[in-house]
Amino acid sequence: MMSAKEIFRETKRRVREEVEKLEEEGITPGFEAILVTDDPTSAMYARLKKKDCEEVGIYAEICRLYEVYPPERLNEGLFKEIERANQRDDITGVLIQMPLPHYIDKYGALERLLPEKDVDGLTPYNKGVLMSSYDLKSSLLPCTPVGIIELLDHYGVEVEGMDATIIGRSELVGKPLRKLLEDRNATVTCCHTRTKESTKRRLLKEADLVVCAAGRPPELYSQGWFRLEADMIKEGAVVVGVGVRKDPKTGKLYFDLPRGRKFRELREKASYITPNLGGVGLMTRGRLLKNIIIATYLCKKHLIHIY
Repeated sequence: MMSAKEIFRETKRRVREEVEKLEEEGITPGFEAILVTDDPTSAMYARLKKKDCEEVGIYAEICRLYEVYPPERLNEGLFKEIERANQRDDITGVLIQMPLPHYIDKYGALERLLPEKDVDGLTPYNKGVLMSSYDLKSSLLPCTPVGIIELLDHYGVEVEGMDATIIGRSELVGKPLRKLLEDRNATVTCCHTRTKESTKRRLLKEADLVVCAAGRPPELYSQGWFRLEADMIKEGAVVVGVGVRKDPKTGKLYFDLPRGRKFRELREKASYITPNLGGVGLMTRGRLLKNIIIATYLCKKHLIHIY
């Protein structure tokens, strides 16, 4: 079982040390999460990120745009909030919580965000860094893909030469993870909602590494849903579960990997597997804390006064 609990504790300890060093120079790292809608999964993520920041001494706040602007003005409000965050010296890291509704100009928003404050690694500049030349330790890269790579490294999983199948092609997980794995000489295929079912089944069955980043549980989606089960993978495959959705009515969490007996069956067949709780989610949160520190050092030369 690839648990991330110890890694997360150590990450928080190291980040706390970096915060103390910065405070000696009169700088307190500051984080802002921008919530465009009241999506319960996004709200859960934002609360956890704020809590993590506060535990290591990073100032954190959540901007809930849906409480200020009607739907028809949310795009305008998002652009204004990004410009405001860009100009604030007390905010050194900004995250626009994804996914955004279809009527929001996502790319317009990301183009407006200063690359040095982009702790999700999604601005055009930081995407270019990922596609050209990056340093896993000091570049602002998407948190979940880097967290997965760090988790695999921690458990000694060598991906070179592996056939990897990723379920999902989002710009936050699937696409950047594909690039990171390819850079480590894995052969990677991304499946999505338009992939033929027969093709997806074949690729999953042949894969040495399976990463499930769909976030479309059958309990909440009538079409295009996904959940991995033991008969879908080969013996000894490495399994990484990413996707999770929160039921807006009950508050219950649903994952890309099963629970209970079906999870045990999957675990017995896999060589390595992540738990639904205490796995990739913690790696994502840990990398965000690191990215805030990286962003603070990038912003440092521009900071005039903190608080």
